[in-house]
Parts: sequence; C-alpha cells; structure tokens
Amino acid sequence: MKLHNDELLTEINITPFVDIILVILIIFLLVAQVMGPQVLGIKLPKATQSDTLTRQPITVFLDTSGRIAVNGVYLDEKAMIQFIKEQVKKDPQLDVVISADEKVFHGRVVGILDTIKGLGVTKLAIHVQHKL
Repeated sequence: MKLHNDELLTEINITPFVDIILVILIIFLLVAQVMGPQVLGIKLPKATQSDTLTRQPITVFLDTSGRIAVNGVYLDEKAMIQFIKEQVKKDPQLDVVISADEKVFHGRVVGILDTIKGLGVTKLAIHVQHKL
C-alpha cells in the first residue's frame, strides 16, 4: 500500500493485539487449573489417605459464600449442570472432583455430589490437602 504524504492512514491492524490477548487468556486458563483452590480462596480439608488422578478432571469448587466455580470460572448451578451435561456427552467416563472449602456445610457438598451423579457422572472424588 503506497501512501502519499498528504493521505491519512485509515486502517488499523488489530491482529497482533488479538494474538496477544489469546495468549494471555490461555495462560490465565492454565494457571486457574493449577492454582484453583488457592486463587478462589478455598481452604481444603486435610486427609492422610488420598489418591491422585491419572486424567485431567473437571473441578467443581465450592467456596464459603456458597458460590460454585467450574474449572476456576464462577457459574450458577444451572450453568454448571449444563456444562457437565455437555462434557458427559463428549466423555461418559468423565472424572469430576469436588473441591470444597473445609467450612462449607456437609449438606451443600452432598447436594452438589448428588446433582452431578444424577447427570451421569460415575467417577466422583473429593479434593483434599494431603496431611503429613
């Protein structure tokens, strides 16, 4: 594109900006997966007997204020149900981990477990912090 000295540049190329934003988004999503409980302010209960999962699970976080986050993104209960339904359709052997703060009422955790199990998820686990 040849410009004369008196012509104005009227085009703005936003492709590099979009590329940078996408890279930042990917980094944020990866960090949210790894740092989930700490970032959301969830203090996990401690246990001496715990196992590790071999596959990457979907993590449902429950904080002390009753909010739900799925893989680090806050959702209402209906959106969580819809998301898990879609994931079960893609992978019937889906792993779901409940990561609830130690102060969340037992009934709330059981209610979420029951809801998720009703969606067809058969592999459920509760996230705990390993006690030494």
